[in-house]
Amino acid sequence: MKLQNIIVFMGAPGSGKGTQTKLLAEELGYEFFSTGELAREYAKQDTELGQRIKSIIDKGIILPIDIIREIFIKKLESILDSAGVILDGYPRTTEQADLLGELMNKYEIKNIKAIFLEVDKQHLLERISKRGQVQGRADDDPAAVEKRFDEYLLKTAPVKEYYEARGILIHINGDQAADMNESIQKVHQEIISKL
Repeated sequence: MKLQNIIVFMGAPGSGKGTQTKLLAEELGYEFFSTGELAREYAKQDTELGQRIKSIIDKGIILPIDIIREIFIKKLESILDSAGVILDGYPRTTEQADLLGELMNKYEIKNIKAIFLEVDKQHLLERISKRGQVQGRADDDPAAVEKRFDEYLLKTAPVKEYYEARGILIHINGDQAADMNESIQKVHQEIISKL
């Protein structure tokens, strides 16, 4: 089998990308990975690259394209024999979207869809603050969250337009019920029906 399908997940920090990518990957039998999780794995390693990634993550800024290119290509090349892959939080810039396009051409990957989870900013801040208390992620502290929002709006919004212009962006209401578990299921069903 050769990789033919890529689904890109987009949405602000805390919009539920991680949860929804895992659910969808399970349902479709696709591989999935988050460049954020991948970067955090590298950051734990006592290597020059690991230390460099850790210092950038701790500042709450997006990793530069040379690092993303290196870790993303390694990971993608390791799953080229799967039916599909779901990307959580990649691409985050139009430069990264161009890199994904290059790799799709190189490996003759034909299909791509981009899913955008829309959630109200106030709800996002509440979700992230709860997640920070539960998981204790360094990038979930309030100052880092604000910085991630600013970075997200500045750099990722053009990616949304990039995919919108190509006619492959699917808008999903990422906030469908007061009960979190019910909302997760409803969002998942909307994604399945629109794919």
